[in-house]
Amino acid sequence: FEEVFEQAGVDKIDGALLDFGISSHQIDDEDRGFSYKMPNAPLDMRMDATKTLTAKKIVNEYSEEALKRILFEYGEERYSRRIASEIVKCRAIKPIETTFELVDIIKQSLPKAALKEKQHPAKRVFQAIRIAVNDELGAVERLMKAAPNRLNQGGRLCIISFHSLEDRLVKRAFANAAQGCTCPKSFPVCICGNKPKVKLISKKPIVSGSEELERNPRARSAKLRVCEKL
Repeated sequence: FEEVFEQAGVDKIDGALLDFGISSHQIDDEDRGFSYKMPNAPLDMRMDATKTLTAKKIVNEYSEEALKRILFEYGEERYSRRIASEIVKCRAIKPIETTFELVDIIKQSLPKAALKEKQHPAKRVFQAIRIAVNDELGAVERLMKAAPNRLNQGGRLCIISFHSLEDRLVKRAFANAAQGCTCPKSFPVCICGNKPKVKLISKKPIVSGSEELERNPRARSAKLRVCEKL
């Protein structure tokens, strides 16, 4: 985010719209390995192809404990321990190379009841690994610290997120920036000097309506939050 300002040669802007989602083009590109629906795609998942960390490296080289943590924290996968254990067991026989190999391992890790759920059994795992490959949550945290200070007065920051972990970070950052005095209520006067930097345009996120979802089902999980610089 800061690099963009340096390259553009500007210090502040009147507003920004940031979309945290990956594009449909990326999802549908077999060579990128983002989708659990693409047969035999390479386990890549890098947003930036110049980076060295790939999904293949995480799946085949990270410890069982690290895999479990990634799946649980980034994918909120309740069967993270079972899946991590099965990954380690299978990669000891041969390296896990493709998306469908990973999907098969996930499926054989899960109880029958989990396989019957509406959501694809590999969805949470693929999300978690993609987030780890690209340090997505770290990028969001760094962005949220810098972005409000880059707005001119009256400028608006609009952010679209696509899963609960990102939205939670945006919500918390907006709330902190909108908060004024943090002194205990028992204090007769403010001594912290904190003043709100922004105001929230809506307390709840803006989500897609039925008409939009008909045209674009992938917008189902999108949440838009907006704040305005004071």
